[in-house]
Amino acid sequence: MTAGLVLCGAAVMPALAQGDDTVPLGITVKHGWTRQTTEAGKTTPAYFTIHNAGTAPDTLVSTSCPIAHHTLLLDRSGQPVGGLVIKPGETLTLAPDQTHLMLQQNRFRFYAHAMIPCSVDFLDAGKVILYLHVEPDGAKGYEQARRPIVKN
Repeated sequence: MTAGLVLCGAAVMPALAQGDDTVPLGITVKHGWTRQTTEAGKTTPAYFTIHNAGTAPDTLVSTSCPIAHHTLLLDRSGQPVGGLVIKPGETLTLAPDQTHLMLQQNRFRFYAHAMIPCSVDFLDAGKVILYLHVEPDGAKGYEQARRPIVKN
């Protein structure tokens, strides 16, 4: 039985396993990013990729970023999304002009190359931590070449 999950940059892994019957749930969340801002209080979109390597669908049900007063999942037209179902074998990319996360009323300015922690909650996989990398203004996507190596 898995008692918790930890997301360290790229993959969800069992954190506290009890017994020998632990089976990874198959959800990975990676390539989280947002753009720098010029001041606090802004509303800023954020993006990331979810992959379900498991054998059952899972649903992203909520998100939270302590740097923002509120977070919302929005579709490409800007309407709130109640949940995102990720089918087995499917990769879902939240991107500009598609479904994305909106960080509302940010508490601080986002500086380029900073990392912002957020939690991403799945119906079956549970809560995992996602780090959003702050990209320079005008960035079109996550720039892996500039990422620092983080070890636990």
